[in-house]
Amino acid sequence: MVTRSPFERGTAPRPGGPANEAVRADHLLGAAEGLLRTCGQDAAVAAAVLVLVLVGVLTQLAHGGGRLGVLPLVLLAPVAVTFTISAGLAVRSRLTVVAALGEIRGRTGAPLDPGVPWTPFALGTALDGRVLDEELRRLLAAAHRCCELAWQAVVWGVATAVLCVCWTLAVVATGVGG
Repeated sequence: MVTRSPFERGTAPRPGGPANEAVRADHLLGAAEGLLRTCGQDAAVAAAVLVLVLVGVLTQLAHGGGRLGVLPLVLLAPVAVTFTISAGLAVRSRLTVVAALGEIRGRTGAPLDPGVPWTPFALGTALDGRVLDEELRRLLAAAHRCCELAWQAVVWGVATAVLCVCWTLAVVATGVGG
């Protein structure tokens, strides 16, 4: 009985002619698309966590009626720092993808305005297989960077939520704001 290696999924392109180049391009584009979808989902999760933290902090501050002491405000600083880091990573992940797509559009001769239809090299000619492979690899690398940044945004967002809960417990324990 002949079995495949567990590392070989059957979708890896084999060296060969143009048909295999098309399979390789589709494989790379599909991988980039999946990573970008995951990146968007992670960024949305981070944004949702940050909105909940923001609502919680603003509610606690409003409930305190301006009577919070120095200690609760000092303890709020780590929450603010982790909130800013998480939001910055989420925005940076989006900017990474937008910049990568802009560079690809510029290198392939497409209009830089994303609203304009993408016709490479202005004459509608197909991209050379080598150029297509290189551009798809760059897109895949940018998708990996975007996905990593978005995941870091989620991790920092969760850390922000944990710190927010600790901050809320500290405010309640001091008896201020209620």
